Amino acid sequence: MDQSLQDALNRLARGCRILEMEGHGDMTLGHLSLRDPHGRGFWLKRNARGLGEILSYRDFVLVDERGRQLEGEGGRHSEWPIHWAILNLRPDVQVVAHTHPPHASVLSAFTDSLAPYTLDADYFQALPCHRDDSALIRTPEQGLALARALGAHFAVLMANHGVTFCGTSIEHAVCIGLLLERAARQHTIGASRPNPPVFPDAAGRARRHGEIMSPVHITHCWDYFNRKLEALAARQGDPRIFA
Repeated sequence: MDQSLQDALNRLARGCRILEMEGHGDMTLGHLSLRDPHGRGFWLKRNARGLGEILSYRDFVLVDERGRQLEGEGGRHSEWPIHWAILNLRPDVQVVAHTHPPHASVLSAFTDSLAPYTLDADYFQALPCHRDDSALIRTPEQGLALARALGAHFAVLMANHGVTFCGTSIEHAVCIGLLLERAARQHTIGASRPNPPVFPDAAGRARRHGEIMSPVHITHCWDYFNRKLEALAARQGDPRIFA
């Protein structure tokens, strides 16, 4: 493995730990992937490890388009078709993630849309929801159905299950996941109020989206959560958290 790929996977491992820190962890469930720069498939978080336990490039396995594990130690998650399908249909996407954050996962059971109680919802021009009776996405057909529900967006709810999100970079994908759970939590709080809310109209929401969804803001968010992870490592006396 060349140094640039090692460095990218080390950043992806840090992204896994940030997601765990911010409420996306669910035992050993949840997984992130990075498109292989050499066209061999994608590097997928190893199974049987929680997001917070992913420490370096050694915690990822190379999976090809048929689901065969080509490199890496540890096992392959059975939901690999999620990653294959989205990377196959979306050439702009470099990173795919599937997690079970509590607020967004609960929101997936309802038919109401993500409401713009705060700016966090306006990071998403739309939030589609995919419905599948299966507990797991384990076949290419199921993966393609999810990818089609995602469409041109960067996040999709998985009804009564969790969320899948993606991005054009590691930083973009991780921040999409963090902002999605923040928006879902705020939606839950706002929806519990008895009085009706006042929201901006469609044109206002589009303008808000254009103002906040910028590369600079993604960079600032990524840097902030890295500092937060570093502070957590210092408090817990475990330098591996911020390796």
